[in-house]
Amino acid sequence: MAALIASGLAFFMPLDQAQAAGYRFGTQSASGEGTANANGAEGEDASALFANPAAITRLSGLRFSGVIDYVKADIKFVDQGSFVSLPGSGFQPVPISRAGDTQAITSTAVVPHLYASYQYSDTLSFGAGMFVPFGAKLEYAPSWGGRYNLNAVDLKSIAFNPNVAWKPSKAVSLAFGITAQRMEGDLTRAVPYGSVYASGLLAAAQQAAVGGAPGLALQLRQQAAQVFGDASFDGSIRVKGDSWAFGPNLALMWELSEQTRLGLAWRGSIAHTLKGNADWTQPSTLPPTVLAAITGKPGDGHSKLDHNDSGASLSVKTPDSLSMHAFHQIDSRFAVMADATWYRYSLLQTLRIDFDSTAAPSVTAEHWKDSWRLSAGANWRVSPALMLRAGVSYDKSPVDAVYRSPALPDSDRTWYALGANIAINKQASVDLSFGYVKLKDAPMSATDDGAGIQPCSCAYSTVRGNYESTAKTFGVQLNYQF
Repeated sequence: MAALIASGLAFFMPLDQAQAAGYRFGTQSASGEGTANANGAEGEDASALFANPAAITRLSGLRFSGVIDYVKADIKFVDQGSFVSLPGSGFQPVPISRAGDTQAITSTAVVPHLYASYQYSDTLSFGAGMFVPFGAKLEYAPSWGGRYNLNAVDLKSIAFNPNVAWKPSKAVSLAFGITAQRMEGDLTRAVPYGSVYASGLLAAAQQAAVGGAPGLALQLRQQAAQVFGDASFDGSIRVKGDSWAFGPNLALMWELSEQTRLGLAWRGSIAHTLKGNADWTQPSTLPPTVLAAITGKPGDGHSKLDHNDSGASLSVKTPDSLSMHAFHQIDSRFAVMADATWYRYSLLQTLRIDFDSTAAPSVTAEHWKDSWRLSAGANWRVSPALMLRAGVSYDKSPVDAVYRSPALPDSDRTWYALGANIAINKQASVDLSFGYVKLKDAPMSATDDGAGIQPCSCAYSTVRGNYESTAKTFGVQLNYQF
């Protein structure tokens, strides 16, 4: 369950999973989106602060860029026989859903970003950005086959990033910034209390057998068989948490000539500790005799299952990123550009939620690996008032198929983008962008087993199926120079 909090870590996003690999929100500007994020070395408006803050030394005066992104994701999951099991019990797995059951999820989001830059002198510039770096939001039907792994996740983030850029020579610019990042997480999943009760009854049966009461042991085992996998005993858990944390960023821009630029930008990992609450909902349908056998204390209530409402916490690190980009103006009409960005997702190996109550921690194996995004794009100046953009990118997923989860049904994706910059007057312009993202089909066989660590608050449920996902993005950006 810990993975559900950390898979997104972001702002109002329903579709990150379909838009950018890992839990990144894939676009922070319409001018960048129009080239599939290949324009890191272009440096033509204040939104350059996100891709390479050193580029703001190219911008004269005081400038603003305000961005609105609209994102629509379509995700389809076809179940291939999900089930719940109880290792060591001798019981056969119980189906959670029917093979062929389909979940069709369509979700939309509107996300703002805002940037400003100010050229203090020929060698010194200042800039600031407010943007969404990560995000995930996903909600399944309450009865779907993976409900014991995830029912809903809403993970939000927003970043405030002031920068200072210095130009020590005509060709070189350097930048340094600090990011203040806010994160909120809210997740819900069903809890198979039939399995929880069965596990407790089997433990009591074992004690009875050791104590020389084989008849009682048999009775308890029969009761366990009756409640195991019974969906009428389903409950739920909701975990909410939030955190503020800080991290650095560095950038370099090297102008080889008036036509050619190279850039390098690094954003450091940010260590968060999300703190909040865990709220458990337990069924009231369990016979008192069964509850008494599980707890050993007749009539003391469901809270004795140790699933009590309490505080909860999760520590997680966002990935470092290192971007290398190039821009070349071929002539007065055509320009080409490219970007290669490396993400240190290997920081995410195992995630653990700790509860302030006596409940065992929730541990999820992730085993993410570092990944790359490669982008290429071009600009075509049609007229003094109109420039067209296009780009394509390939985003490698950090998640191997064996570790794919319902919280992040991630896979490799290709992004096709178109854009336009329209000059309103000498001071203002508008960028428009459209992107289409196609993900590879994502087969899944994910088991919540607490990463093999005991004790754990795990469901021992296995989700089997296949995901098909696409996304469309639309961006509008207003640029203004005073």
